[in-house]
Amino acid sequence: MIWVLVAFGGAFGALSRWLATVILPDHRSGFPLPITLVNILGAFALGVAVGLDRAGALPVNLLPLTTGALGGYTTFSTWMVDVDTAGSGLLRAGIAVVPAVAGIAAAALGLLLGSSVV
Repeated sequence: MIWVLVAFGGAFGALSRWLATVILPDHRSGFPLPITLVNILGAFALGVAVGLDRAGALPVNLLPLTTGALGGYTTFSTWMVDVDTAGSGLLRAGIAVVPAVAGIAAAALGLLLGSSVV
């Protein structure tokens, strides 16, 4: 039965990502702001969930949220294609580095917040 919940979570996450790219501004700068923000927010949310789980605050199976919803919401492959199609130079480096550094920081902050709840 868990696979059904993971599937629904994945569908919800993918639709949420699509909605974010529709709503969030893309200023045609060449920098993929919507996908970057989605990935950073997803890293933070995953950090919170894992932190809460480690603290024993979540007595439920996290797979529908983590693998399902957050896995469908975030997108490593789109980020990599954005890097590959950015050409060369500073923009390409920014698209490669900014989401990685910000995502790791967001995940660490989420872990810290999630594990300090209890």
